[in-house]
Amino acid sequence: MPTNVLIAGGGPAALEAALSLHRLAGERVVTTLLAPDREFNYRPLSVLEPFAAGGAIDYPIARFATDAGFEHRLGTLASVDTAAHTVRTADGERIAYDVLLVAAGAVPVAPARGQTAFDGSLNAAKALHGLVQDIEGGYTQRVTFVVPPGGAWPLPLYELALMLAERAFEMGVNPELHFVTLEDSPLALFGPEASREVAELLATAGIVMHTSSRTERLEHGHLHLAPGGEELAVQRVVTLPRLKGPAISGLPADGDGFLVTDRYSQVTGAPDVYAAGDVTAFPVKQGGLACQQADAAAEHIAARAGADLEPVPFSPVLRGMLLTERWARFLRRDVAADESAVAGRALWWPPAKIAGRELAGYLQSLDEDFGHVQGIPVESRVVADTHPVEVLSLH
Repeated sequence: MPTNVLIAGGGPAALEAALSLHRLAGERVVTTLLAPDREFNYRPLSVLEPFAAGGAIDYPIARFATDAGFEHRLGTLASVDTAAHTVRTADGERIAYDVLLVAAGAVPVAPARGQTAFDGSLNAAKALHGLVQDIEGGYTQRVTFVVPPGGAWPLPLYELALMLAERAFEMGVNPELHFVTLEDSPLALFGPEASREVAELLATAGIVMHTSSRTERLEHGHLHLAPGGEELAVQRVVTLPRLKGPAISGLPADGDGFLVTDRYSQVTGAPDVYAAGDVTAFPVKQGGLACQQADAAAEHIAARAGADLEPVPFSPVLRGMLLTERWARFLRRDVAADESAVAGRALWWPPAKIAGRELAGYLQSLDEDFGHVQGIPVESRVVADTHPVEVLSLH
């Protein structure tokens, strides 16, 4: 009898798990996806939207369901009864499972008053587009970007800052741009080599870095930093939503509401329950890592269902694409292997923002079917007689 797998969520981790289970377990599992939306909103390219250079892409979950052989049920996870092996949705529906994979995401916390949070949504893109127009017109001259404490993925904020500096240069204006982060150095997660290169890019763009710093308060047009008491005069502050755990009723969670998992993405203290993505207590919240957690869970579930494989535990390999309108930098770090790299060419394929083992290639195939582009096409040409360079261009 096939294993009844319920996946709660409709983001990268949930869809990666569904695709992986279909390939690894086949008819050994019957998979249901509980997700509140009919479409998967691919948001990493939304950083381009304020600059009218691209944007998020929607993919119909019905197509995923057909190709990966799962049932999509509309709904949101509200609580779990681990003893009865059932979940309750926000609408009161009860759904049974043999194995549950929670990939329901984190809960964004609104920023402090006076700050604009970029979350990849259309409303956030519109707000940032207004800022771009104000910079172009010379109405706004002092902007500070602030990475909030917690697990928010900081790379999009670096992209927004660099693209705003690019646009200002093109328009012949010279705004005062600052960047505040608790990191010891820019994008330090990727290792010293990548961090140095990003620091050089920021310096060239004229963006003033304030590392190992956080904001205390914003009042009367002044942003107060700690420690040290530095004070910045600002007209606009751009940040990211701070994330907290959803604290799902019936599941044990840490003090911030996140689910604690082991190397195979099993939730500690909850038998037959797995978790992947932002809902977990893993400190880095990033789509590619969420997919890796989902792969570890899917392999373990598939093996339990009788698939002939040896599950591989989650061992994070961080992949990030730092993107502007003009160029891209690929950043990669494998902490376990003590390896890191930064390059102006693709370090993985396809060169997608969310480097999911199953998801990236699948979305590429959908893009071909739908006639649109996801990721950055690679155009190879020699730009110097002695140094062939692979040039990345956005079409």
